[in-house]
Amino acid sequence: MKQIFLVLKREYTTRVKKKSFLLATILIPLIFPAVIFGIVYLGTNDGDSSKEVYVLDESGYFQDSFSNTGYAYTFLSSSLDEAKEKFQEDDVYGLIHIPEIDLDDASKTRYSDFSFYSKTNPGNQAMKDFEGEIKRKLEAVKLDRSGLDPAVINSLKVSVSLSSFNLSESGEAKESNTDLSSAVGYVFGFLIYMFIFIYGSQIMQSVLDEKTSRIVEVIVSSVRPFQLMMGKVLGVGAVGVTQLLIWIVLMVTLFSVGITALGGSGMEAMSGQMPAGVDMTQNQEMAANIQGMLDTIPVAQIVVSFLFYFLGAYFLYGALYAAIGSAVDSMQDAQQFMLPIMLPIIVGIISLTFVLQDPHSTMAVTLSMIPFTSPIVMMARLPFGVPTWQLLLSMAFLVLGFIGTIWVAGRVYRVGILMYGAKVNWKTIAKWFTMKV
Repeated sequence: MKQIFLVLKREYTTRVKKKSFLLATILIPLIFPAVIFGIVYLGTNDGDSSKEVYVLDESGYFQDSFSNTGYAYTFLSSSLDEAKEKFQEDDVYGLIHIPEIDLDDASKTRYSDFSFYSKTNPGNQAMKDFEGEIKRKLEAVKLDRSGLDPAVINSLKVSVSLSSFNLSESGEAKESNTDLSSAVGYVFGFLIYMFIFIYGSQIMQSVLDEKTSRIVEVIVSSVRPFQLMMGKVLGVGAVGVTQLLIWIVLMVTLFSVGITALGGSGMEAMSGQMPAGVDMTQNQEMAANIQGMLDTIPVAQIVVSFLFYFLGAYFLYGALYAAIGSAVDSMQDAQQFMLPIMLPIIVGIISLTFVLQDPHSTMAVTLSMIPFTSPIVMMARLPFGVPTWQLLLSMAFLVLGFIGTIWVAGRVYRVGILMYGAKVNWKTIAKWFTMKV
């Protein structure tokens, strides 16, 4: 045990003292929100927001009727060939051609003779915008010709909002938020997926570095191979936990400050400096809404479960990464062994789409019980509410899974760490597993 602790301490202190660790630990909680904000800002505030579009309307219904603010429309009065020629000469986004339309046939509901010309393939949203403009105009014209009162037609339209509640066995109803649960489930599932790759790769790289430099020959003279492997797995895992805890503290602190600034004493203190007429209750309502949304998900359970599943997944896959690192002599040789390890992770992340659609389906429950996929899938299910027995059973299977994986990986590691230059395949690894040393 003492030897394992010494290896753990060395792995931990070596990584924690690196500048890259300090920078990543401090900057990532700040960079991620900044990147997300930047993407949203650039996506919603396109610098070329007033793209010019030519419109050739041969029907006479659409003159000055296009109203989408994302484009500047110029109507042409020429033939289609002349319009195409002008479009080619000018620097404009596209050309919409509207042919003559027969609206006298009331039974006709589909019109497909419209055309959009562009110099490059347009985006899906642009096509939906133009189709929406044409559709609204045609509906308005047909409604006007029908002689029906538009006000009566609008009064027949309704909007429905379905509130979701979780009903406990005691009969208490607690409001739930499906969209927020889906977002939280996907984020935490993806974080597990990402951390497995990051820290698993660090273990494999560490084993490879020591093996190729022959340092391991000196180390195993005083430390057994299994102790060395466990020390590395635990050491890198401790680094990951440290980083996670710091991120959680930073994000909770930043979020709490934001809530306070919106609806608490921070805004009240600033209220005296705000211009007259500004309604401070809007920020307070926003803060209350955010807090209310958070109340719909089991935050404490999710955070505790995340730490457990992160450690469980890390130990399970970390041991396998260490075994692969001990069996090969370079990262190139390791590639042939990566697919069987990565496949369950990939299955877990791909299944998130279906799990979030029905988190209590047979597939979702099954994948959340299998140790190789449960860290990702169970984290996606938790925001929707998971029966306690399923959560405990999943955790028990995961514990058994990483204990078994560490035992298997240890038997491969004890032989592979001292093997050099041998051509390794799955058959060779199977021999190492049964070999007595």
